[in-house]
Amino acid sequence: MERFTVASPLGSLTVTLDGNNVTRLEFPHSLRNGKITQSAGTPASPAGVRVATTLETYFACGDLGVLKLSPDGTAFQQRVWEVLRAVPVGETATYGELAARAGAPRASRAVGQACARNPIPVLIPCHRAVGASGPGGWSGLPGAKEWLLEHEASRAEE
Repeated sequence: MERFTVASPLGSLTVTLDGNNVTRLEFPHSLRNGKITQSAGTPASPAGVRVATTLETYFACGDLGVLKLSPDGTAFQQRVWEVLRAVPVGETATYGELAARAGAPRASRAVGQACARNPIPVLIPCHRAVGASGPGGWSGLPGAKEWLLEHEASRAEE
């Protein structure tokens, strides 16, 4: 396992790799794992450098590129996270639309729960999931969902 920190406009992001696969991405002062995430140094492997470069590019120009992700979750959560990755940069999808794309059209609340449990936010873009009548929730850093959506919308217009 490799852990390192990447600077971003939202603060230092802590990335965890297992070999070439990203398994976690945490915002600064995240309590998602039950404790506050601390800085973890710089990437030490070629895979770590590739992830750091991809994140830096995303924050500069909105392009996420393709990385190997290995989030831990249920089969349903995996399906939801896969359909989230198919939502284009600068666009959003409602929880209901994502539920239908994941093969469970009546499971919009479960989609919201899968988003809340997403261990790799930004790279699995749960910020692109919105409610039918508004932006919906966000379990990450306060204000980050709005910032990410605005960032992507401005980059999609270029």
